[in-house]
This record gives sequence, C-alpha cells and structure tokens, in this order.
Amino acid sequence: MKIINFISGRFRVYGLSLFTLLLFTECNDLDLQPLDAVIEENFFNTENDFKGATLASYSSMQSLYATTAENLFAVNEWWKLTIMTEDNVTSDPFNIDLLNYSNFRVFPTTTAFPFIYTIVYQGVHRANKVLQKLEDENELTAEEKTQYEAEAKFLRAWFHFQSFKIWGGYAPLSLAVVDDLNNAALPNSTPAETISAILADFQFAADNLPESWDSQNTGRATAWAATAYLGKTHLYNGDLSAAQPFFQDVYDNGPYSLMADYASVFDYDFENNQESIFEIQFASNSDDNGWVLDDFHTENFKASQGYHRGADQDTSNGSLYEPSVDYVNSSDPDDPRLSTNIYREGDTYYGFGFDFVLGDITAETGSTGYLIKKYRGENIAKMAPLNFVVDYNNERIFRFADLILMYAETLIESDPTLATQLINEVRLRSFPAATAVPAGLSTADLTDALRLERRLELAFEGHRYFDLVRWGIAQETFDALDTAEIENTWDTQTANGIFPLPQTEIDRSGGVLSQIDGL
Repeated sequence: MKIINFISGRFRVYGLSLFTLLLFTECNDLDLQPLDAVIEENFFNTENDFKGATLASYSSMQSLYATTAENLFAVNEWWKLTIMTEDNVTSDPFNIDLLNYSNFRVFPTTTAFPFIYTIVYQGVHRANKVLQKLEDENELTAEEKTQYEAEAKFLRAWFHFQSFKIWGGYAPLSLAVVDDLNNAALPNSTPAETISAILADFQFAADNLPESWDSQNTGRATAWAATAYLGKTHLYNGDLSAAQPFFQDVYDNGPYSLMADYASVFDYDFENNQESIFEIQFASNSDDNGWVLDDFHTENFKASQGYHRGADQDTSNGSLYEPSVDYVNSSDPDDPRLSTNIYREGDTYYGFGFDFVLGDITAETGSTGYLIKKYRGENIAKMAPLNFVVDYNNERIFRFADLILMYAETLIESDPTLATQLINEVRLRSFPAATAVPAGLSTADLTDALRLERRLELAFEGHRYFDLVRWGIAQETFDALDTAEIENTWDTQTANGIFPLPQTEIDRSGGVLSQIDGL
C-alpha cells in the first residue's frame, strides 16, 4: 500500500537527494489505511488534489531559504551562496565560515551544496510527480490538465534554472519521476541539454498559464512570469538577441510597472506589488499562506517559513552579514537606495519590538560599520514570528526593475538610445535627484553605466555574483577587493564561476555522477 504525506513524508533516493512526497510501505494482510495519511491511489483525482501537490513544489522554493537543524541542517545556506559571494557583502574577521564564501574557499563538502542540491531536486521531483499523475485517469477537465501541466513545468524549469546558475548545467537533468530505487542515480547533464529543457518548460508555461490569478492564489506563476524567465534563461545562456523579444513583450504588454519609490518595493505592506514578477511567499502568524508545508519542523515551529535575513546582527560589534565598504563607496551618498539597503551610524535601528539610534559599530572587530536593512526597517514588528528568529517579508526574486535593466542590456549595441532610456527609467525612479545617464555614450561606457545601475538597484538580492560571472568580469572584480587580508581563490575554487557538485551525491551515485571538470 502506498501512502502520501505532504508534511513529513520524505526519504533519500540513492544518487539524487530528493525529499519526496511518497513513502512506500509493504501491504499487510489487513491492508489498514493510516489515519494520518492520504492513499496515493485516491489522492491524485480532484482539482484540489492537484492544487495541493503543485503547492508542494512551491514549498520547496521557500525551503531554499530555511534555517533549520531538525531534519536537514541549514543555516542560511542559500544566503551564503548567493549573497556572501557578492562584492557587496562581507563579514567581520571572526566569522571564518562566511569569509570562506566571500573568499571562495568552497569545496565539494561545503555545507551549502548538499542542502541546495537536495531542495532543488525535491522541487523538481514534486513537479514531476504532478506531471506523471496528470497522465492517469482523474476528474480534471482538459483545460485544468493543461493549466497544471504548465504550472508544473514552470516549477520544474525554475528549479533547473537555479541548478544551471550554480552548477552550469552539469548537474543532473530530471525530467521524470524516479521510481526504481535500484537505478535512481542520474548522470551529469550538459549545459546545452539543461538550457534546452528549461526553455521548453518555460515556453509551455508561457503558452498555457493564466496571465493572472485571483486573490486566493496570490504568488502562483503566471504566463508573464514564464515569459520573463524565458528572457532571463536566454540571457544567462549568453544569447542576448534571443532574450530581447521576451523582455520586450513583458515590458510593452505585461501588467507590471515600477513602484513610485524604491523603499516601497520592499515594504512588508506592499508584498506582491505591481513591480513583482515573482516572489517567494513566506508565512505569516495567521497561517494563511498556501505555499507553507513546513518541510523541516513540526507545525508549531515557524522558523522555516520565513527568512533569517537580519538575525545575528550585533549592533555593537558588527554582523555576520555586512555591506562592504566597496559597495558603499560605489554609491552616491544621497542615493535613497543606500538608506533603504543599509544601516549606518546615526540611523534608527529597528528590531523585534525595540528601536534605538545606532552608534559606532566598528569597535575593534574590523566591522565595516554597516548593517543590512533591506526588507526590514520600521515594519519589522509586523513581520516577526513568535520565536523572533526570522521575518515574514516575501523575497522579491524577480522584479520589473531587474527585467528593465536586462532588456536594456540586450539593446546596448542594437539600440543604444532605447537602452539609455530604460536605464534612466530605473535610475530616476530610485534616485530622482540623480543625473541621468547621458545620450550618445560609447558602447563601453553605456555597458559600465548599466552594470553599475544593476549593482546599486539589486544589491543584496542574490543577482550580483551571477551577473559578474556571466559578464566575464568576476576575476578582475574579486581580485580588486581587499577581502579581510585573505586572497580570494575564485579562479581555483570555482570553474569559471561554476560551483562544485556536492561530494555526498557523487559518492552516493556509485560512479554515475561525476564532479565538474576543473573542480
């Protein structure tokens, strides 16, 4: 008898770490039905069943941001890999673990890799399970089947895209449910195969998802989000001409527009705002978030349902996660983005239930003197869980401002006038008093202006490292930094910006999966 338990059911599949929805048990003579589980044969039948199974994959997105030690160890692993590797972020000299990320002293055994690998392929597996069950007899109409197929393919593509960014397309490509535990290990893919699969899935999603959802389904993927990701996938694959029409379509015809001011974009009161193409839906104390399945804890424990963004900020001596001096120096001191993104001496610091004027925090620790403020600030009390560990403000992982700048990037050589206008659209919204990027710049100067604007606009949002890699300037950028008197080893610990596959998965595969060349 097979049973399915969305909250706690999970096991490790040999060769691929997949938290799974299925628990296999042997039938006994009585064939008793467990009281706390749903029988698989009776589950994938109604529209509500498929909605629940689909939301399980969304829950894996949320799990990337988890801080937990119950079932799978994680302490801000996604943050470490995507934020600490920016030149915008550092740590005080005593936090060796985080400085290892900043200085690219990462290895196949580094904690972030097995955690992220597990969650990515958990999400893929859950999407594949929906696709598999759509082929069976059920109560769905033809229209509903197409919609759930499109949504599952969006989710599968999204997770494979994260894998592509981190492992360059050399991690496994999983396009079907792994049922045979004796042959569960999947081999390395190739970048071309991975990109082709991602584009095919996003295209099906763009063609078949609704353009919007009602308020009861806020946060679910739309056709416009899939179209935006088609452009982003082509861009990350180095094909600017292929990316351009997708960005143009979303820009010209999509439902998005820039918020009136930069600070409002990240305000807890403006989650899922007009600028948000896609965002991670975190929990709330009211328990009204359909994404929340809580893969890591008992239902009363909420820490995995929010983001551990600002915890561990020591307002006397510094922080585990500090804005770098290089980032602050690259900003105009009057740019409102700076005051939205960071705390400085003299600012009012807001914590869970308290606030005070921040004094000098450099002390004797070598702190930069800055703390990360983005997503937090005055509204922090509204988004605080009962345990005061995380906050519930959604993560805006794909914003319209991001898309506008990527669209501009594709136009620098073919239409520099429009590219300049697009850069200024973002720049002057966020910094109204700024001097506009002038018309008639050379290709090189316009490229520099675009890259600086992306750095300032998207700081601490997890894009900077991947931008530097795809632009081919990561080595020179990191070499120019003073990284706590430790020479960064970007060129030897990554393969042109690609991180190593987790050694645990290579060992578990029995030789089917191999390490990426050069790592």
